[in-house]
Amino acid sequence: MLNDRTADLASLLDRDELYQDFLRIASFVRRSDGEGEEAARQYIQSRLAGAGVSCSRSAEKGLLAFGGPGVVTLVDGASGRSFPARAWNFSAPADGVRGVGHRMGAEDFPVSPLDYLSSRVPHGAKQDLAGRIVLSRSFSPEAVLSAQDRGAAGFVICWPTEDEREIHQSGVAMMWGTPLPEETGWLPGIPVLAVNGADGRELMGRDGAELSLSCSSEVRVSDVVRLEARLPSTEGQPYFLLVGAHLDSKHYGATDNATGAALALALALAAARMERRRFGLRVSWWSGHEFGKYAGSSNYAREHFEEVLKHCLCYTNIDMPGMRGASDFSCVTAGPDLFALAADAVYGVTGQRGGPVGRVRSWDQSFQNIGVSPFFIWTSALPQGDPNRTGGTSMPWWWHTEADTVDFCDRRVLETDAGIYASGLSGLMKAGEGVPLDVGALCGALRERLKELREALRPWLDLRALCAALDGFQDTWRERGGADLAAALSAVRLLNQMYYAARGPHLQDWSGGADFVPGLSEAARLLLRGTGSDRAQAVILNYAASQLNRLLLLADALNALPLRGEGPVRATESL
Repeated sequence: MLNDRTADLASLLDRDELYQDFLRIASFVRRSDGEGEEAARQYIQSRLAGAGVSCSRSAEKGLLAFGGPGVVTLVDGASGRSFPARAWNFSAPADGVRGVGHRMGAEDFPVSPLDYLSSRVPHGAKQDLAGRIVLSRSFSPEAVLSAQDRGAAGFVICWPTEDEREIHQSGVAMMWGTPLPEETGWLPGIPVLAVNGADGRELMGRDGAELSLSCSSEVRVSDVVRLEARLPSTEGQPYFLLVGAHLDSKHYGATDNATGAALALALALAAARMERRRFGLRVSWWSGHEFGKYAGSSNYAREHFEEVLKHCLCYTNIDMPGMRGASDFSCVTAGPDLFALAADAVYGVTGQRGGPVGRVRSWDQSFQNIGVSPFFIWTSALPQGDPNRTGGTSMPWWWHTEADTVDFCDRRVLETDAGIYASGLSGLMKAGEGVPLDVGALCGALRERLKELREALRPWLDLRALCAALDGFQDTWRERGGADLAAALSAVRLLNQMYYAARGPHLQDWSGGADFVPGLSEAARLLLRGTGSDRAQAVILNYAASQLNRLLLLADALNALPLRGEGPVRATESL
């Protein structure tokens, strides 16, 4: 099949090479800007060059953070027992920081960045955690920042799965990529350490004991290097599909994300064997994912803003494929405009019927603000109830630990994931006619979410004009019938900016989850729950009204697109 240059991308995959490439990439410890990451990058570059695939290297500055080893010590009583720990990225360093251990749960912290920012009182804030070190199984950037504002001396993450012996290491930062000036205060100024589940259980059982925290941690500006392969359209089209996988990892990172980096390489090599590609393909290997809050992909969105805005049809992310035990392919991680194509690819390869997922604001989704549609964010996952799941998440117990080695990759699962990605991308890349973007489905999904928000926000905001504008566009689009790709992409950009983002296309939303139409959704959640103070409510209501105005402007731009039909329905017209 490899000599059939008219075949689909899936049939052009070399599965033996895929696995061998995975083994090689997984043999390096790939810390951002480290020697192992560079060795893996050079290996990928040599494989591309050997196949005659054009690739380039580039680098932009980014803020990288490296949390190092640490220790939590019981200093009261006679035991003096110490617990090994790891500082999370963006933690402050510590050398014997002392405080009284204080147990806290999810109910004690803000539930989102908006909750934290709206309720924060910089002057005169309560200092009820002064001299204390928080012990918690619940953790988030806003939880750490809130504890810091309240006087906490440190924060110890006690892993939720109590019988685990591995120490998981991640990061605590609310911004996305390099911070804007107003975001520089969103980094913690206290040590943030994690212990394993078993040690966490013991520490939380010592509530009120005096603790000491020590750890190494470094935050610095560094080059964030990117390798990119480009395979142009054979039809002369300017449009392209963007595929990305992060190359950096915690430790060896075999399944997070040597498998993804190898799969991205396999797709690039297979695409080079295609005789015809309706659209171009760009494949990027990101750095700064694990150590820079998605610095690599967010730098790309910034540096290639204009061409991504005008010509990128979708972003396909490859992260954590091929995990041992990953048998669930039912979460189809694609936007409404590409869902049918993605679901067909999943069913064709696995026989599983998949459904849509909620909004994902992680996994290198650095292109949502621009309005680029996701076309797979991940594919396989551990099924519900799998004993390998950890921390109440879908992640495996070896995630972000030194245990993530090649033993936890299942070659058959990796090949299945590869087949799904290749099958889906083939449906977009092959020469043919028609528009692959289902504008009506995307508009319908947005309209349904706005209908829900209209009811939720009725006591505070009036969304009737916004909903009417979306109805008007939807009717006009149906009446138009066929559409060219340029018109469809223009509509998709605006609809996605409404559906996924809360900030402008040139910015990045803060990290943290929220529902679709995130600005209004998070405001609605907090208003319905109760904001806790008149000050917080005033801030949230101002934010919600500003979000509505932003959406009204986008709706007006949507209705101003040159489409046939009756006169446009303007969102800013009074009812």
